[in-house]
Amino acid sequence: MNHSGSALPTSTERLNMGKGLKEILEVIEPHLALVEQEIQERIHTGVPLIDTSAAHLFLAGGKRIRASLVVLTSGLRGAPPEGIIRLAAAAEIVHAASLIHDDIIDQSILRRGSPTVPHQWGNKVAVLTGDFLYSIALTIALEDGDPAIFPLMVAGTKDMVMGELFQIAYSTLESATQETYLAIVKHKTAQFMGSCARIGGIKAGLAKKEIDLLYDFGLNIGFAFQIVDDTLDIIRDTNEIGKDTANDFKDGKITLPFIFLIERGDKRDIDLLKQYLHEPSIERWEFIRARLKETGGIEYALEAARGYIDRARAGLEPFPYSMYSTALYDLLEFIIKRNY
Repeated sequence: MNHSGSALPTSTERLNMGKGLKEILEVIEPHLALVEQEIQERIHTGVPLIDTSAAHLFLAGGKRIRASLVVLTSGLRGAPPEGIIRLAAAAEIVHAASLIHDDIIDQSILRRGSPTVPHQWGNKVAVLTGDFLYSIALTIALEDGDPAIFPLMVAGTKDMVMGELFQIAYSTLESATQETYLAIVKHKTAQFMGSCARIGGIKAGLAKKEIDLLYDFGLNIGFAFQIVDDTLDIIRDTNEIGKDTANDFKDGKITLPFIFLIERGDKRDIDLLKQYLHEPSIERWEFIRARLKETGGIEYALEAARGYIDRARAGLEPFPYSMYSTALYDLLEFIIKRNY
């Protein structure tokens, strides 16, 4: 099977090609069904306010990329081992907790096409719900008994908080650089995806060298995933991606396409960005979006994401061909070509 890829399509073509996520993950569909069941059992308390707020984000759907990484990497040299379902559920619970806290910070109204937890129940409930979910995930990791697992879950929560703080520290046009942007992505997204892939290798009993390869694989997926996600915030409409668009920039998230425009554009572009931040309007946003496309910022970001995907693909090469490795290769293509 040739996974080397071909000449890159345009950004529009790239975001509308390839297998759908459901088709890619059919190989572990029974495992993911059990993950959903585990999540619902773990978050159920019998207290309506807790149960409805905690379950809200999960019921709205989601890609389950992190759970899939845990399961698929655990199957690279044999069947996914016992106990992998619980850890895959813990990974998704950590991710859900981080999204709830993100939505508080960003004052987001929509997530996955539904009202966010803070919008629906208020910030007090949302903060406590996020904390509740983190505690459940860490409890699962502790129950697992493997001394290597619990620190990975703890590090995941710590890294995400650090990423948010980095983002606040570098949230101006003057302070944002590619270096600071990638540091934010590394902490908020990439390192935890790396940990998810590492967890699969640990539970499968793989050699340390292979576990380290899987961490790098997940890390590269995380960088690519977040860069594409940030780019979708610019080029897609709210009803296409199920969350508020243009919010990232308004909230001080200076992502890669904007950094490209800042570094390569002219004074008029900088002035336009400043005007929009001072007084956002649909007209200004549409003009900015057009400039990001015209100057090559969108394509630059997607090319950067492709580079991470290529490095992730190389990290899979030592593993034998199987339905699990095939799904991971397909997942890489989905990440770079997705439109949601």
